[in-house]
Amino acid sequence: MQKKINFKDEYVCIITGLVANCVLTIIKFFAGIFGHSQAMIADAINSLFDVLTSVITYLGIKMGKKPEDEEHPYGHENIEVIVSWIVSIIVLLTGLFIGYSAFHTIIDKNYSHPSFIALWAAIITIIIKEILHRYTLKIGNILNSPAIKANAFDHRSDVLASTSALIGIAGARMGWLFLDPVASLVISVFIIRTGVNIMKQSNRIIMDAVPSEDFVREIKEFILRYSEIKEFSNLRVHPIGRNYIIDVSISVKKDYTVSKGHEIANNLREALIKEKTFLKDVIIHVEPYLKD
Repeated sequence: MQKKINFKDEYVCIITGLVANCVLTIIKFFAGIFGHSQAMIADAINSLFDVLTSVITYLGIKMGKKPEDEEHPYGHENIEVIVSWIVSIIVLLTGLFIGYSAFHTIIDKNYSHPSFIALWAAIITIIIKEILHRYTLKIGNILNSPAIKANAFDHRSDVLASTSALIGIAGARMGWLFLDPVASLVISVFIIRTGVNIMKQSNRIIMDAVPSEDFVREIKEFILRYSEIKEFSNLRVHPIGRNYIIDVSISVKKDYTVSKGHEIANNLREALIKEKTFLKDVIIHVEPYLKD
């Protein structure tokens, strides 16, 4: 019996985007060259770089799955953050290159009259890329993967880029020839903006920025469910790739034995890891409660 494709699998998600980008690159280069549209050629170059980012994302996620070792006691999951950062650099360079080309076309007034095929290529791209964005973002949120989320936002920038191409090509066909390179310039702005946003998200993880306030509040409320824990302090949440490590100090009755304190800490640790998604580990320090 043939095995069904699991579209919730992260590798299937990335490969789906990779195949789509390869097909769109060919379509858009064909439409841009034979349709005489600089905006569509710019969009094709964007898709070509999307192929590269998809390959890098796939390899990064694969490497991030490697188990812990002596040199990397917390695993290799931060490779996903590095991948996300690389994707942002590629996106930024793509935007700058497209913007530079469009600017020179406008300055030199080297305009062309795009044909109908370029218009259809833009419409097809918008539909496919919007579907890919929603699908990839859903998987990225389910897995809390920075690399997959970066890919999703790259798809969304492509939607905006192709929409600009569509407007520019349509305008040029109506006689305003300058709109085609102007659309290419607008595309570059959208792409650069996406690259900056991806980089900001990666930097938050690199700089150990805390997750959402709701996540931290839920952790605090969970700890307070344990009546044997009198109070807690020094709660810290460290992002490790798509996961988190929690470090917290708890106070228990001062007459509890070491064994009892360890039991309370171990029960809390196991319960937190079971209850909360994306918790890689919970480090708990047990201290005596001295206010009684």
